[in-house]
Amino acid sequence: MPDRFDVAVVGGGAAGLVAAVSAARRGASVVVLERMPRLGKKLLATGGGRGNLLNERLSAGDYTSTSPDLVAAVLGRFGGADIRAFFEGLGLHMVSDGTGRVYPVTNQASSVLRVLEIEIARLKVSVLVGFEVSAVHPASAGFSLGSSTGRRVGAASVILAAGGRSYPALGSDGGGFGLAERLGHGIVPPVPSAVPLVVRDRMCHLLQGQRIPARVTALLAGRPARSAEGELLFTQYGLSGTAVLDVSESLSIAIHRQGRKDAAVVVDLVPFLSEAALAEELARRRKRGWTDADLLTGLLPGKFSLALAQVLEEAGAGTGRGARSFVRTLATGLKRKTFLVTGTRGWNEAEFTAGGVDAREVAPGTLGSKLIPGLYFAGEVLDVQGGRGGYNLAWAWSSGYVAGLCE
Repeated sequence: MPDRFDVAVVGGGAAGLVAAVSAARRGASVVVLERMPRLGKKLLATGGGRGNLLNERLSAGDYTSTSPDLVAAVLGRFGGADIRAFFEGLGLHMVSDGTGRVYPVTNQASSVLRVLEIEIARLKVSVLVGFEVSAVHPASAGFSLGSSTGRRVGAASVILAAGGRSYPALGSDGGGFGLAERLGHGIVPPVPSAVPLVVRDRMCHLLQGQRIPARVTALLAGRPARSAEGELLFTQYGLSGTAVLDVSESLSIAIHRQGRKDAAVVVDLVPFLSEAALAEELARRRKRGWTDADLLTGLLPGKFSLALAQVLEEAGAGTGRGARSFVRTLATGLKRKTFLVTGTRGWNEAEFTAGGVDAREVAPGTLGSKLIPGLYFAGEVLDVQGGRGGYNLAWAWSSGYVAGLCE
């Protein structure tokens, strides 16, 4: 294998593999440098192993970034239709579910990785696994990249696609941030995103292991941020489930990056009924002589009877059958249960990373560094975050392809 290439791609994940294909298709000699023993290990875990490649509703408005214009420019060059055409050209057949999520028809993320590996081999892209890049040095004819074992590779251009910090056991340990920082780029402090929340509340202890459909709204200083409807899971440490993961980003940023103490979530435990309809249903049950222990039967799992007294206590009413505002108070407590968030779970449980290379230091149309000619960025190493449901993986494909053009 030669030790000098036109393009060196740091990271053999989703963004790095597409960047390598993009660069090789324009005739460049390409090497992928991957610290793990194999390519695409994290890709295999996407979509619960099903490989949620994309979302049909993809748009720049689905992302947060220090440079929204950068996201719009990249998706304008290689958007949802281009991603589908790219994978169809590799022989991957896809199917959409009712929420817009796009999966391989095999329902296996391994199919996505395999078609990319086949194309990498067809294009004669060189691959070095177990090559942990420890340094990237600008040189007279491009860059010199050194590994932790002392091996060096030269390249005219470098694409930094080393990922974020989530799921470090799958290859993303945040090393790309250090490489970019040593090259002079600013780093927006990375925090866990799409992550379970730490909550100190007796209800979580009483109901741990219980899953229900719910609507969750993030609160900062009492003001609502993002809301999401989906699964809510009570745990021994707090709250998880899809609805919680979907609203966690702003809370994680507030707690870890800003040191704020005013993060909370408001949970609607009965999202399928309005507050008035719920109060009416509860009043009807009381009128029929239902006991307090049975009052929530058919609305919530039986375990919730254990938490009834707490809901009423927090709402300011007793459990006595003659309490004047009993029904309205209970309905309000079930529809607007507030949990104070004291922290988040760590990187091993976070699906994504919020933060990374400051996108304002990167050219929107090319993803080239504004500071160092020949340096490009792709994927989660950039401060670009999308929601669950295929948006982050779509960013990996889109940014990888544009960075691979090395324009």
